[in-house]
Amino acid sequence: MDTISDILDTLKFKGCIYFTTDFSAPWGIRVPDFKRVVRFHIVTSGQCWVKIAGHSEGTTLSPGDIIVIPHGAAHTLSDKAESPVLPLDDAIEVSGYQGTGVFKFGGDEQLNNVELICGHFEFDQNFRHALIEQLPDLIVVKNNEAMKYPWLGDSIRSLSYETQVKRIGNDAVIKRLSEIIFIHAIRAWSERTEQTEGFLLAVSDQKLGKSLQAFHADPARRWTLNELAVEAGLSRTVFAQRFKDVAGMPAMQYVTEWRAQQSQKLLLESSRSVEEIAEIVGYDSLAAFSRMFKKLFGIGPGMFRRRGKEDKS
Repeated sequence: MDTISDILDTLKFKGCIYFTTDFSAPWGIRVPDFKRVVRFHIVTSGQCWVKIAGHSEGTTLSPGDIIVIPHGAAHTLSDKAESPVLPLDDAIEVSGYQGTGVFKFGGDEQLNNVELICGHFEFDQNFRHALIEQLPDLIVVKNNEAMKYPWLGDSIRSLSYETQVKRIGNDAVIKRLSEIIFIHAIRAWSERTEQTEGFLLAVSDQKLGKSLQAFHADPARRWTLNELAVEAGLSRTVFAQRFKDVAGMPAMQYVTEWRAQQSQKLLLESSRSVEEIAEIVGYDSLAAFSRMFKKLFGIGPGMFRRRGKEDKS
């Protein structure tokens, strides 16, 4: 499994489609903020205006454009910047939308209706990762960018189709297509803005990417800075500085934090003992594992497991 897929699986990253729309002017909807989700909208027909809370300017979206809102910020969608808006829940109530089919809303003008695919990527509240946290409030991928990748257009058309039919494996197909679109969006943002640091850039780096791939393939190995450098084909000193400059954190800090994420998952989802989990994630000593865990999360692994079970009950 590649590094990004491993991270998304650990985060329990899952694409979810709310609805497809048929909005007629004048219309406007205010979408509330929601933590631990990455919202997205894909324009399949017409044009619309979008403005993110806290941003002074909005932007116009056209057919084929994709907008990703990595931190679930509140935002407004409308046919024009000056159009009145309703909270999403009120718009759904007014329209009579029951959760299936097409969400139809707006005024009497039937020309240039706007069709969107709206949804989000949700991830487990117990897990965090720099891949998500380092993203901006808003990513827009214009159609002319998307056209550079013919398969992306195919993915969007397939996603549009899957949201309108019920067939065997429908949810799995939507999940995978959504992930493809998300990965492309953050890749396009990284390339367009010429980022000089960030976890995504580290994964894409020819040298650092090899080291990250090796670590993610075998996190239980007793990794040292020197061994990570060997995987990258760099000296220990050069690797340490390059990783910190590009990823935005020291390499061994990343190793520690990823092991902590893995241990959280095992504590919540398996019946293995804390001692076994410590060994699985690369610790020879239960005491050292417990110190690391408490330092990062404020409680010991045993208490974390008990609270997790209480939350489920």
